[in-house]
Amino acid sequence: MSGYASGATSGAPGQPPVSAADQPRELLSLSHAMTTQGEILLVLSGELDVSSAEQAFGWVGDAIDRHKAPVVVDLASLNFCDARGLGMFVRMSKYAKQAGCSLRLTSPQAKVLKIMRITRLDTELMMRPRDPAGH
Repeated sequence: MSGYASGATSGAPGQPPVSAADQPRELLSLSHAMTTQGEILLVLSGELDVSSAEQAFGWVGDAIDRHKAPVVVDLASLNFCDARGLGMFVRMSKYAKQAGCSLRLTSPQAKVLKIMRITRLDTELMMRPRDPAGH
């Protein structure tokens, strides 16, 4: 049994183990398009956490303000979401509602869906599967 802290992974031979905190972060990115149904499709990629939640909220708020249309947020490429990210989804939903728009989340990866189910946000945020056309 090694004397290293839990959560550490093996490093190169002769090197100390590398913890998850030492791994490079994947930055959050966003792409967007208008669907043929007149919805704003926003695709979040990377990590949504304490350091990126406000930026994401700004992006989504800007899209709502500019287009005043229903919003679909595709989470298929979102690799990580912490409590601040979950809170941002709630804020986004409230902002959209105040602007007279709907907001739905779709296609989360299993680890993001798990935390959403634990907090019951999966039912609160009107999630739906992606349709065969990719919208």
